[in-house]
Amino acid sequence: MNIKAVCFDMDGVIVDTMRHHVEAWRHAFNENGYDHEELVFYLREGMPGKNTIKDVFELSNVDVNKEMIEDIYVQKRDYFKKHAQYDFIEETVSTLKALSKEQIPIAVVTGSRKEFVFEVLSKLPVTFDIIVTGDDVKEGKPSPEPYLLAMERYSFKPSEWLVIENAPLGIQSAKGAGAYCLAIETTLDEKYLKEADQIIRPKDLLHSVRNLIKSME
Repeated sequence: MNIKAVCFDMDGVIVDTMRHHVEAWRHAFNENGYDHEELVFYLREGMPGKNTIKDVFELSNVDVNKEMIEDIYVQKRDYFKKHAQYDFIEETVSTLKALSKEQIPIAVVTGSRKEFVFEVLSKLPVTFDIIVTGDDVKEGKPSPEPYLLAMERYSFKPSEWLVIENAPLGIQSAKGAGAYCLAIETTLDEKYLKEADQIIRPKDLLHSVRNLIKSME
């Protein structure tokens, strides 16, 4: 293993926002007469918003038009913006600081909107070398495009990238791009993360990353 750069998902990995995203999704669907359990949205973390809406309706075998998709998307976004509060995940912040100190390139690859991403990242004590948001790609996770876009900035091989994820679609995206994927159990149990190369609890993140990156040994 010769990891030279590290990519982090944002929601549920760097910042504890997923419960607020799920709350906003359930609110928006309820406003339109539909109700879904929380797991439906946790399992679609990382998917572009409008794709999430289409996918959830397909799950229920319900036909939906573009107008309703747009309405739900706007309602979700507005509810999240109005109500969401968030805290950083301490174990990830410690890991980011260690990587920055060792001058290991770090990236954030997220499906969230650019406006929110830069609001969040501006509060962190580190600077990312690469930032890929949902506004930067045509296809979001589980497509490998987001991670491949980040990888284009350096000459490293895909196998020399470590990706930190917490959701099935993000893991699929990372593996599709050729990266080594470390999944942390912040929002979902281990049984949903089995496609990752390794699954850990948040408290073990820094130790696990140190073991994977030779330059930090």
